[in-house]
Amino acid sequence: MNKITTIHSKKFLPAFTGLRAIAAYGIFFYHVNIFSKEKHPGLFTFVDQFYSFIPFFFVISGFVIFYNYYKETRYSKSELFTYFISRVSRIFPILIILNTAVFILAYQDNIYSVWETFKLYFLNITLLKGFSSAYLLTGVGPSWTNTVEEIFYFLAPLLFILISRKYVLLKFIFLFYLIGFLLSLFFIHFPYQGIFSSYIFTFYFTFFGRVFEFATGIYLAMLYMGKYTNKYLEKFGSFTMVFGAILLFTAFTLQYYIATQNKVAHAVESWPGIIVNHFLFPIAIFLILYHLLYYNSLFKKIVSSSIMVKLGNATYSFYLLHTTFVLSYIYKFISRNILVTFISMIIISYIFYKLVEQPLANLLKRKFARKAS
Repeated sequence: MNKITTIHSKKFLPAFTGLRAIAAYGIFFYHVNIFSKEKHPGLFTFVDQFYSFIPFFFVISGFVIFYNYYKETRYSKSELFTYFISRVSRIFPILIILNTAVFILAYQDNIYSVWETFKLYFLNITLLKGFSSAYLLTGVGPSWTNTVEEIFYFLAPLLFILISRKYVLLKFIFLFYLIGFLLSLFFIHFPYQGIFSSYIFTFYFTFFGRVFEFATGIYLAMLYMGKYTNKYLEKFGSFTMVFGAILLFTAFTLQYYIATQNKVAHAVESWPGIIVNHFLFPIAIFLILYHLLYYNSLFKKIVSSSIMVKLGNATYSFYLLHTTFVLSYIYKFISRNILVTFISMIIISYIFYKLVEQPLANLLKRKFARKAS
């Protein structure tokens, strides 16, 4: 493995895009476990911890936003407008389309009343559901992570300004941990609609507990752009991939152990599981991403391949679609075989990305770019 030259003007990092596809597929198999709980309880429980692929998205988001959008001078109003439009165009169009379809079908099946349908639809398309344990998994279930992402997108321009200050990332992390603690403390004593209903809910499902994952990505971006230095990482060299892979496997193993010892389905239902998920996983992912940035390897060739990049581009569509009515239709009209289901979901997601997600995002960007100019 040979060290490669960093070219900061090259915005696109194919390996990161391909890696997002792998993370999304890990989450798919968490939702559609290939093992039987009765016949293979150990393997079932291990795969049931694959929700911990989610930190890949948050760490990569922290890196990508800072790598693509950070600049040392303040953003002008038009630049700020363009930044937010790029984020909104990426997230909301298909989120609204899919939730519209989901709630129309739910109403037709008499799952919700008219009032409940409109209420849940509003909470989903505004991402407010992400703050409530009562509504978190309604609509397009996995979209709760969009609430986490959008808060980070909103805060990033402020961080662009402050990032050069000493220890700002540490202060940023502890500030939002404190805010999360205080929000939970308030709503535990004054409960309302499941909002910040417990400390575990707040620290697993909201940005206030997951800030370290984004900060890890930000730190990596600042290293890559030459704004920070870390001599210890340079000493590890190409072995960062080995260390990262070992740490990743160790984290999954610990999650399995915590889940079995506490007799829960998911390790993050306990504080030890949350600690592993929020700290061990991001550090492992950081080491893997560091390797992908600075070194060549077989793994990098695989995740940088054209097919993986294409699949990675369709990751958001895949992520939102894989727990919706689309999965039910695949079961009903194509096959219940997990491999066939998985391949079908990849194909459908890619078609949806090419025909719906990408054209809509580009249309909105062009439309609002004219207004910004």
